[in-house]
Amino acid sequence: MKLYKSLFSVLAASLLLGACQQIPTRTDANRSVINDALKTAQTERTVAPGKPPKAVQDTLLPPMGSMPGHIRPLVPSYDVSVNEVPAREFFMSLVDGTSDNMVVHPEVSGALTLDLKDVTTDDVLATVRDVYGYEFRHSRGVYQVFPARMRSQVFSVNYLDVKRKGSSRTRISSGQVTQAPPPNNLGTGRGGGLGSTGGSAAGGFANPGTGTGPNSRNRRSFSGAQVSTQTDSDFWDTLEESLKTLIGEEEGRKIIADPLSGTVLVRAMPRELMDVAQYLKSLQASVNRQVIIEAKIIEVQLNDAFQAGINWSSFIDIQGASRELTAGVFGTGLAGPMNNIVNAEQSALSSVSSLDIHLGDFDALLELLKTQGDVQVLSSPRVSTVNNQKALIKVGTDEYFVTDLDTSTDIANSVSSQSADVTLTPFFSGVALDVTPQIDADGNITMHVHPAISEVTEDTKNVSISTTNAFSLPLATSSIRESDTIVRARNGQVIVIGGLMQDIIRDDVSSTPFFGSLPIVGNAFRQTRKVSRKTELVILLRPTIVNDDRTWKAEINRAGARFSSISHPELTW
Repeated sequence: MKLYKSLFSVLAASLLLGACQQIPTRTDANRSVINDALKTAQTERTVAPGKPPKAVQDTLLPPMGSMPGHIRPLVPSYDVSVNEVPAREFFMSLVDGTSDNMVVHPEVSGALTLDLKDVTTDDVLATVRDVYGYEFRHSRGVYQVFPARMRSQVFSVNYLDVKRKGSSRTRISSGQVTQAPPPNNLGTGRGGGLGSTGGSAAGGFANPGTGTGPNSRNRRSFSGAQVSTQTDSDFWDTLEESLKTLIGEEEGRKIIADPLSGTVLVRAMPRELMDVAQYLKSLQASVNRQVIIEAKIIEVQLNDAFQAGINWSSFIDIQGASRELTAGVFGTGLAGPMNNIVNAEQSALSSVSSLDIHLGDFDALLELLKTQGDVQVLSSPRVSTVNNQKALIKVGTDEYFVTDLDTSTDIANSVSSQSADVTLTPFFSGVALDVTPQIDADGNITMHVHPAISEVTEDTKNVSISTTNAFSLPLATSSIRESDTIVRARNGQVIVIGGLMQDIIRDDVSSTPFFGSLPIVGNAFRQTRKVSRKTELVILLRPTIVNDDRTWKAEINRAGARFSSISHPELTW
């Protein structure tokens, strides 16, 4: 008996230890790979430069006699004052009594007048170049002076050889109807339909186009409104045209842009070459500026006390937030669909609030929203893009529905037969966000923002072509909430786009246990009532300008923290 008890104790201890051991799975392996990648990225951006050996440090130390206050200037400086001195004589006199050499081009001519104090030879030549156009070079103690004539210079321009086109459209339409040709005209005809991007839209036969022939159709569109934003980015063609405007094309001036090598060859006067260099420097500093845009698309099911909408003024009570809260309707234009949809009514109110709050993340804002309703984060996209370039994020599914129907009639042996050809078009359900930022010199960011939340459901329609032919077509019904606006924010400032409210009506069924599920008499023990719940869609945006590696380090650390929060901790005993 004691032996059985001992064996039982050993077995129980083994099972207990086995329960404490975490079984490695493929998920754990993936988690380990992600952790290693994050640690490597953090290490690469935080490693300090290595310390050179002591012998190298001793060699780099200056001699004891070279102490501050006893250091002689390595390049002598002097005062220069001349009046109408021939250029050749002036340049040759700059190296008199020095170890430097001077070579003046035979075509150098003209006279110089200047008065400079405490300058070096390089300072003098640079000043003369800026004023009179004489170019110079300095290499190994030899100065070369060239006349003020056209020269060729190659500039390096680092930018992609791509052409980008983007478009963004928000449309509110009551629909459109197409009138088919008369019945006695044999040929092709199409049915009518309704189309809209706001509220609820029946995805029917609404392909654009009109005609004037015997089989053409007349199309009538009902009143509506739309906002369309177009972007067209062709950097290299724009750059070449800008440089031609800057220096012109007269007297042999030439510009050759090579996108493949990333270079621009410019032939112009020295002063014009300086202008080109300054322009390209400013251009690259602007187009290469980068911004990280973090967004949260949130749906708040409002409490009874906040049926009029979220109370944004309570945001000023957040610790660390500014006391300034600005809100207005400058972003309301076509920000939400106005159509009545099945079991939903879209609010016509849409506002944009600029909340001056600088926090490490959106947690404080989410906690505040939870006091006004149930919060559901639909999407948390994060995208990085350069200045004036559109960034697009799309998360969802595409489902195909019938959007066009072509019918034709064939007559053979006095017998007519009709056939139909359907056209399928994908409809998107999910979250889409496109942002185009513009960064100014002061670090302010102007953004075109177009978020859209769409849900497409199937609505079957029966279409009769003749008394014998009928089709059951799966059409699309779209419920869309979107906003199209332009906002302005400072670096790290949170922008709030809100006011997209919706009433959702659903059936709430309450019944007596067991009796309510009976087939016939169950209705007497069940009660069904309509329940209306109001929700508000909120979009939070926070742009962050990438100034140096510290910004990327902060983003990597933030990504690591988010990953750690969703990882399951290992069991410990």
